[in-house]
Amino acid sequence: MVVATEKTYTVAEFLALPDDEVRGCELLNGRIIKKRYWRDTEYGMNPRSLNHSRTMRVTASALDDFVEPLGLGEVLITPSFLVGADRDQSRKPDVAFVAGPMPTDPEAILALVPTLAIEVISPNNTAEEMEAKVAEYLAAGTQMVWLTFPESRMVIAFWDDGGAVFKAGDTITAETVLPGFACPVTDLFPRPANLTR
Repeated sequence: MVVATEKTYTVAEFLALPDDEVRGCELLNGRIIKKRYWRDTEYGMNPRSLNHSRTMRVTASALDDFVEPLGLGEVLITPSFLVGADRDQSRKPDVAFVAGPMPTDPEAILALVPTLAIEVISPNNTAEEMEAKVAEYLAAGTQMVWLTFPESRMVIAFWDDGGAVFKAGDTITAETVLPGFACPVTDLFPRPANLTR
């Protein structure tokens, strides 16, 4: 579920807004969208939001354990990227890998697209919404997109000319973006939380 503003913004107007006004927001068709992961009655810390946060952390850590020693690039949590064929949408993947050294020039940083974008699926994400995100990432030049499903512990990978489904018991690879990377799918998800009632 998303909450959208009524006013429309250009990318330049969106980027010029103060950080506290757009924190956690994406720009979709000129409208500022506040990402909402949970149903209205489930805001705050709850088992699903905890599992979502833990999945982001564990996935980022598994990637970083491979990327960092080899100096392959940067693993980032909830960065903003301009995506879409015209680079007119702003999206915040839950986790992203950017290959190569990070630029320091602000214009070069703005031009970055994730090499690998990872979206951790929450209960309110719709199939149509996620299909649009995958298309926007790929249109901008992202080489691979993962949709990770914490409840079923499954990953669906997409790239320009194909895709694959990885389930518990499988080993996930990303040869085109991370040559040599191979990880049991279960290592991208946290162990079940020890929650007390």
